[in-house]
Amino acid sequence: MRTIVVDDEEMALVSFMEEAKNIKELNITGVFNDAQEAVGYVKDNDVELAILDIKMRGIDGINLGNIFREINPDIMLIYITGYEKYAYEAIKLHAAAYLVKPFSSEQLEYAVESARLLSKRRKSRIYVRTFGHFDIFVDENPIMFKSNKAKELLALLVDRRGGTVTTDQIIGTLWEERPNDSYTQNLCSKIGKTLEKELKENNIGDILVSARGIKRVNTSLFKCDLYDLLDGDERVAEKFLGEYMLDYSWAEERMALLAKYI
Repeated sequence: MRTIVVDDEEMALVSFMEEAKNIKELNITGVFNDAQEAVGYVKDNDVELAILDIKMRGIDGINLGNIFREINPDIMLIYITGYEKYAYEAIKLHAAAYLVKPFSSEQLEYAVESARLLSKRRKSRIYVRTFGHFDIFVDENPIMFKSNKAKELLALLVDRRGGTVTTDQIIGTLWEERPNDSYTQNLCSKIGKTLEKELKENNIGDILVSARGIKRVNTSLFKCDLYDLLDGDERVAEKFLGEYMLDYSWAEERMALLAKYI
């Protein structure tokens, strides 16, 4: 990721660069001990990630992050602080991560990977809507599923937030009144293949991950209102009116957990 680092302490910058030197995902294009210089750089360059010290002279890291977001709403932020009390401010700004000094290269690498995955999801051309009725959009156009059951299977996988779902769990949810016999298992397999086909026809087949008897979705490849709500996005919370996947009775369990957001 094209990255800048901002810290007004020269020794802190030297220490950071030592920790960062072996992290492949980091392409550090600018290092600044002056916030105004960093602002000018972000205005003139495509920066994907800014790693900021929170407590700096002049413009502190929180305000600097706000300025960066005004220039480039998609920029990812990682905050570094010597005081855990500032973590809440970083969370309110929807930072990808925050690191408390002293931190290890492994902790930095994990934070960078979190930023990379979040950035990938934000840039995704795929959007999943769970508030109200379930739908999935590609380039703002809804997929017109030929199979309602295949669509429901995808809804179930989205609801599990990337967790694996077994064939028995799928049958127990989508066909709760049917016996779990060979006929129902074959039917479940057929619906799984239908879902794979429909997603591939819409050029998004890679969001579905299948192994023998197990399925999940790759959550890093799409945006989803549910995920943003659970991540604390206040703008998404304002859009949640207390309705979740209305077409599916099994979604009532999740809705009970979401009641606190109303």
